[in-house]
Formats: sequence, C-alpha cells, structure tokens
Amino acid sequence: MAQQEKKKSRIFDYFSEKEDPYVGGVAWCAGCTLELAARFVPKVLGNDIVLVGCPGCSAPVFFGQNLGAWHRLSYYSCLMTGVASSATGISRYFRRIGKDVTVVCFTGDGCAADVGFQPLSGAAERNEHIIYICYDNEGYMNTGYQRSSTTPLGASTSTTPAGIIGKGKPTPAKNMPLIMSLHGAAYVATATLSHLEDFAKKLLKAKEKKNEGFVYIHVFAPCNMGWRIESNSSIQVCRTAVRTNYFPLWEAENGKFRLTQETANPRPIQEFTKPIRKFAHLKEADIDKLQQMVDERYAFIKALCAIGK
Repeated sequence: MAQQEKKKSRIFDYFSEKEDPYVGGVAWCAGCTLELAARFVPKVLGNDIVLVGCPGCSAPVFFGQNLGAWHRLSYYSCLMTGVASSATGISRYFRRIGKDVTVVCFTGDGCAADVGFQPLSGAAERNEHIIYICYDNEGYMNTGYQRSSTTPLGASTSTTPAGIIGKGKPTPAKNMPLIMSLHGAAYVATATLSHLEDFAKKLLKAKEKKNEGFVYIHVFAPCNMGWRIESNSSIQVCRTAVRTNYFPLWEAENGKFRLTQETANPRPIQEFTKPIRKFAHLKEADIDKLQQMVDERYAFIKALCAIGK
C-alpha cells in the first residue's frame, strides 16, 4: 500500500514541482488524451526542450491563435514532410555549438506513419540525436476522422465507413513501434496515458539515450470524437488496451526487447471494442479476426523479448 502511494505521489510531483508552460484553457477536446500527453512530456523532460511539430490535433495549441501562443515552450512548426529533418538540423546545430538541448518531435500518426514516414525513417537510419514522440489516435482526427495506416482492422472511419457495402478498414494497422525498432534505434518504446509511471520512466530513459542516437516513443492516445467514446472514458480505454494486449507496453534498448507491463490473464478483445463505437458494426467473425491479430502480434513481441534474455 505504501509503495502504491509512493508511485501516485511521484506522478503528482511531476505536475506540481514544475511550472505549467500551458495556459489554463486550451483548444483540445474534453477528455483528450493528447492534451494529457502534451502536458506530461515537458513535466518530465523539462520546459527547456525544443518541440518540433506540424499540422494535426496538436496544432491549434502549439501554433497558437491570433497574436499569441497558448504555451511558453520553444516550438518549431513545419510541414508534415519536414518534422524529422527539421529536428535533425536543430539538433545538429546545438551539438555543434556544444549545447546540450533535447529536441523532441511531437506528431500524430498521420505524420509519423504516413506523410512524414520517409524523413522519420531516414533520421532513424542516420541515428540522429532526437526524440520522436508519436501520439497515435489511429487516424487523421483533426480533419474529419479519416483512416491512416495505424487505423486498426475493421474500424469505421469517414474514408472506410461501415454500411451496406463497406465493413470498416479491410487491412490491419501498421506496426509502427516495431518498424522503428528494426531501424536499430538507440531506444524505442510504447506508452499510454493510463500508465503514467511507465510513460515517465521511458521519457527519462529517452532523454539519456538521445545522447547515443535516435529515440522513438509510440503513445496510444484514443480520440473521443473520432472513436465515438464518452469524454470521461478515454483513460479507461487506454487501460483496457493494455489489459487485452491490444497495445502492449514494451521497450527496445539497443535492440534488446523487454515488456514493461505484462498482463498475467489478458482480457478478451471484446472488452476493448465494446465501448468504442467505431467498432460497433463488427460481427463475431470480425472480432475473432481482430483477436487473432492481437494474439499473433503479442506472441511476436514476447518472442523478441525472449531473444534478449
């Protein structure tokens, strides 16, 4: 019990010890997990980071509106195709003048997995000294809930609608964190907002490992509007994603894999899909197919962890 209270107080300390760089009211939706991620990252890494971003759900706050920004962080805005390359230039400049600065890319899955994947892959291959954080809400949520390559199998979106003809997205999600780990990056990890202690540890490790080279963190971040879930249920959705192995929490440090949160008795995938209305049309056979995909991907990660041992 005392250990649990210690863990809770440490998370509280992240929010209470450091000055909040954001204004009180921002343009993110009620219950948005992206907002919690955006507020948590500087709390752990420090307010002296340099953020690099692009159009997306984070843009209304990071870009600012009218004559001012809604935060006091250093932020460089560019197109989706220029995030990783711009961060590379910033990082190289600071390293050249001998200044230790943490450069953090902060984008959605539309940029990381799709539009900006080539420069992201290039930065990882070159082992650039940057941290790339992808908040994965499984689609282009800022522009009308279109599917992205991380949209899961069967999900209904505005471009893969469920109806008389369509049955949702016909292909499984791109496994971005695994793909990034195969680049030979210094550090790759998955995280979500229901497990903040785990997320904090990985952010701190990322800050250390970026001195060795490229770091990638993939954050599971449900979108209340696009997923059609209740505004007060987003954290529970994150927790259920871990408990069903839909989104396992792991890290790969210099190619060695390790599960950071292992579920002894995984819950059936129905517990994850039931409150999410983008899955409401799925039949029993569709659920079985999704369960099979979840089981296979988890078994693959487990096998990689066994190699590390």
